[in-house]
Amino acid sequence: MVAFGYPCAFPGLNPKYGEMSVLQPVSRSVYNALQMKLVENVANPLRGVKTANFQIAYSLSRFTNPMGFQGNFAPSNPVGVSDQDFVLQASDNDNPLKYMGPSLLDRTHQISFGGSFDVPWGFQLGIISHFYSPLSSPVIVGDTGSGGQIFQTDFTGSVNYSDPLPGTTNGSFMRDFGIGGLNAAISKYNSTVAGQPTPAGQMLVAQGLFTSQQLAQIGAVAPVVSTAANNQLIFPWLKATDFRISWRHTFAEHYTIEPNVGFYNVFNFANFNLPPGAMSGWLNSGAGSINSISVGTPSATPFRVGSGTGVFGLGAPRTIEWGLRMSF
Repeated sequence: MVAFGYPCAFPGLNPKYGEMSVLQPVSRSVYNALQMKLVENVANPLRGVKTANFQIAYSLSRFTNPMGFQGNFAPSNPVGVSDQDFVLQASDNDNPLKYMGPSLLDRTHQISFGGSFDVPWGFQLGIISHFYSPLSSPVIVGDTGSGGQIFQTDFTGSVNYSDPLPGTTNGSFMRDFGIGGLNAAISKYNSTVAGQPTPAGQMLVAQGLFTSQQLAQIGAVAPVVSTAANNQLIFPWLKATDFRISWRHTFAEHYTIEPNVGFYNVFNFANFNLPPGAMSGWLNSGAGSINSISVGTPSATPFRVGSGTGVFGLGAPRTIEWGLRMSF
């Protein structure tokens, strides 16, 4: 007996049962890393330097998770649909781990180094630098906004739409390929998949309800997406160097003053695409996506790291902080 009195158009494992959504804890996230740190304290390393402290840290890591369901709109915060701390719907209901790949927060290399130096006349110098390799992004053929998305952007037949570009996984952009590879993948998709029925459409054709040409006439086929410009903005390395100089003087044996000045991102490196202000992986969402932002144009400005809160904003434009410490 059919549960609702009529057969399902797209039956699952049990064709006699209707659709029901069930959340199951069947996914996984994995972080693996090799982390190293070297610390050295040296007395009189150079002429004019009384003491010095050096430290360098390096992390070689992989952070992978499956891609969450992308939904009806390009996400304003791409991290939100890739964060395993939230309850995420699978992008493929039949195979939740199908698109397992680098998380949006994955960084392969993270290098940090710095030190402090005591020099004559009570001055102290401090420096710290961070160099992090690029983040990554999925490559999504997202909801076109015209309805019937299982006939346009569901490439697996799992009834979830806004699927990754066929042949890609979570984090493919900037891991499996860059701009050249992205355009090659889009061109291949446009020539082999775009304009063709998805599995849902193929079912209608197989049942003799529509022809492929009729589905194309009403737009119930995979959409065409645009390639990226050669100067498309990417996820670049994060670079920042902070420098601080202070002077300490003690008088009356119990009172110490220490004026200082700090320069955050002293070389004023331009950093882009730090979450949540990162590009979207939706190829057909227009502005703000990984195939629609050219370097040096106004469209790239919103993705440059801003000043943040106070003076603490990693990768933000150069900031100067003046300070005074008094101990008594």
